[in-house]
Amino acid sequence: MIARNVLPDIAHPGVDTVLIVRSAAAEVFADLECGSWPKELISCTAFVSTDGEKNVTYTQWRNGEAGREYLSGFAGIEAVEYRLYRSSVGANPPVPGCIVILDVEFDGPDHDRQRRWVDTVFDAMAGETDPHPGGISGHFHVSTDGTRVIPYAEWTTADAHRDAIERSGQGMIGAGSGWRRVREFPGVIDSGFTRYHLLHSLSESSAPGPDDVHDSPTDWVADHVRDYVETDGQSGHLYQGRPSLLLTTRGRKSGKLRRTALIYGEDDDRYVLVASNAGSPTHPAWYLNLLADPEVTVQVGAEKFTGRARPATAEEKPPLWHLMTAIFPLYDTYQAKTHREIPLVIVERRTEGLIDPEPAPPGVDLPNAYRDDRFSGPSTGRTPSPRYT
Repeated sequence: MIARNVLPDIAHPGVDTVLIVRSAAAEVFADLECGSWPKELISCTAFVSTDGEKNVTYTQWRNGEAGREYLSGFAGIEAVEYRLYRSSVGANPPVPGCIVILDVEFDGPDHDRQRRWVDTVFDAMAGETDPHPGGISGHFHVSTDGTRVIPYAEWTTADAHRDAIERSGQGMIGAGSGWRRVREFPGVIDSGFTRYHLLHSLSESSAPGPDDVHDSPTDWVADHVRDYVETDGQSGHLYQGRPSLLLTTRGRKSGKLRRTALIYGEDDDRYVLVASNAGSPTHPAWYLNLLADPEVTVQVGAEKFTGRARPATAEEKPPLWHLMTAIFPLYDTYQAKTHREIPLVIVERRTEGLIDPEPAPPGVDLPNAYRDDRFSGPSTGRTPSPRYT
């Protein structure tokens, strides 16, 4: 499972580079949750401002080059690179209820000036005789181009930060004389803060591992699978009056375990599946996955077992097709509307002494036959046909 609502460890010792994006980066999170976790990524956290008007995404990387390369693959994602310079954290810090992010911009690149500004802030904080109790920590990031500083501050609540600003009387969190030097620091052309709440987060410790099972990215299919798993098939085994099982294959490109729900028929002790993809011109991804790796995991009701999957032969297909169209007559409609021959799949329980699986059918180019092993084809509505077949 992917953990959410966990704030990043800003002082994580493995962080080399922080890449900050001025958006919620929804496409990035979607990619990460599907299992595409870059090995150099430590955390990815999105925040939303307390007024709901702004978003910012904070990512931590072991290697900045790897981070830039990864984020460059997303259209519209522009990241600014930072490194952590100094941090201040009180003893026994409470759980933050608000994150305050400042954006300080200088009139030109100057790495020494960035650090002098941060040091001036630390001097001001050290001179405070009565610091506000709502402040928890402050972490100061300097941009690698020398033009910006991002202070990331943790507060107990947004109201506590608001109260500190009002108490100071000078638009800062403290009232001591040192804050005047911060306010009048030469070369600062813009500065301002925004209060944020956590929107969404993923961290390395919660990243999906190689043997975590990834369910369909289609919400209603994933809901069916989840109900099936959580109730041991009591809910979900019969879907709209038709028997369904859960099939887990190994993604032929990603190597990730992919699970979906499919209508099935029984032929003695074998299970029969139809790779119809609702009559799409392409085979469903689960079918291409099992051609590449016939070892599958199956759940039928409460029972789970390992199986070997293979396409039905030309001799086996006619009676099995009749079996499956009796369960779901639309299979005939799907075959009529597509130029490809819809395969049938036979799943047999894994036992010792099974012969090697048959090779992929002629004309199936496994590396290029389907774009992504996560998807089974276009969804056309909330019926069993699009992804259950």
